[in-house]
Order: sequence, then C-alpha cells, then structure tokens
Amino acid sequence: MKTNFLILLLLLSSFAAVAQHASSPDTTENRFFVGIGVNNTPYPIMGELKHESFSTIMPIAHASFGYKLNKRTTVQMGLGYGANEINGHGTGSLRDGVLGKFYRYQRIRGIVTPLTLRWTPFHPYKRLQVYANASLAPVFGHMKTRATETYDEDVVVLYDDKFYTFDLVATAGLTLNYRLSKRIDLYADGILFYKNFYFEQRSSSLYEGKSAGIGLNYNLNLKR
Repeated sequence: MKTNFLILLLLLSSFAAVAQHASSPDTTENRFFVGIGVNNTPYPIMGELKHESFSTIMPIAHASFGYKLNKRTTVQMGLGYGANEINGHGTGSLRDGVLGKFYRYQRIRGIVTPLTLRWTPFHPYKRLQVYANASLAPVFGHMKTRATETYDEDVVVLYDDKFYTFDLVATAGLTLNYRLSKRIDLYADGILFYKNFYFEQRSSSLYEGKSAGIGLNYNLNLKR
C-alpha cells in the first residue's frame, strides 16, 4: 500500500513540476488541440470480496482535449465509456443431499478520464517524433451483480447488489507522432507499464498486459 501511494505521489509531482516550469508555446505553434482515438487498454471495475470476481471495461473509442505546455511537452485529457456483461453457471453447494445449481449475472459500466503527459527529448519540429507518455486514469464505474443457487424449485439469493465504484490506473509507454499538416497529427501509442492502485492482490496478468492505440489530433487556434 505504501509503494502504491509513493508511485501516485511521484506521478502527481511530475505533472505539477512540468506544468510549473513549462514555458509559453512559441507564437508559431498551436496551443490547443482536440483528438479522437482507439485503444485496447483495459480498466478495472471491481466489486466486494463476496462477489468473488472482478471485470474490466475497454473504452475502445475516446475523445480528448489537449494543451501544448511547451515545444516538447503536451498534456491531454481524455474521455471514454465502456460496458461489459457476464453470465456464469456452475455447481453450487450441497444442501440436504441436493446439489445446487449456481448462477451469476454481472453488468458493469464505466467512464474513464485519463490525464496523459507526453514529452520528447528530441528536436521538437521533426515531422516524425517519438514521445514518452505517462497517464493517470480515474475510472468511475457502476456494477449490477446477482448470484443465486437453485435446489430443485427452491431459489436462494446469495446477493443482489447495485453500487458505484472508483478505481485508479497509471500507465506509461512510448508514442510515435507524425505531423501530417499544420492542423493534423497522427499518433500511435504503445503502453509498456500498467499499474492498478486498487485490489492489487486480486489482479492478474489479464488486466495488466501491454496495450496499444492509434489516434488523430486536430490543432486549434492556428497562429498566423
């Protein structure tokens, strides 16, 4: 838990330090931009221990709004929505010599708002550019879950819950950016680091694997 907290503090400190020391963009540069993109990064939405499972959403399409802090650094806020539904069947417990039938239903929905920082040490005016990226993504979710066991005609409800959830995910990786024109940038992200700050003991490689994405940014306020 202390390690997770320290990682979070370091990430937030990095964002603050860059924002404080960023110089004003060159007058020939575009300060603001909007974007659309797709990626396969999973985000967790988890219930309580009694639910014995947790799942993820994958907001494949997302929109974003960004700001150029200086010639080498940009910050971008994204918005994505995802949903997932699971139906499960299995063998329940034994009661009065009757083996129960287990059934579980789970539906999750969530909104993800990743704050992403991109920085390059290379010449800022190259058409093809490599950036390092780091993202901190709050995940605001809602879960509806129900589990029952059936013994002949007798149905026992184990739980039937609806509740809101909050999770926090950090990612980092590399971005390849191509300036198609003064207005349009194309990019490809590769996520190499993934950290879920909640339910770490219940996580698995299924939710912490590498991911990738592509997108387009459209520059606003073009200076003349």
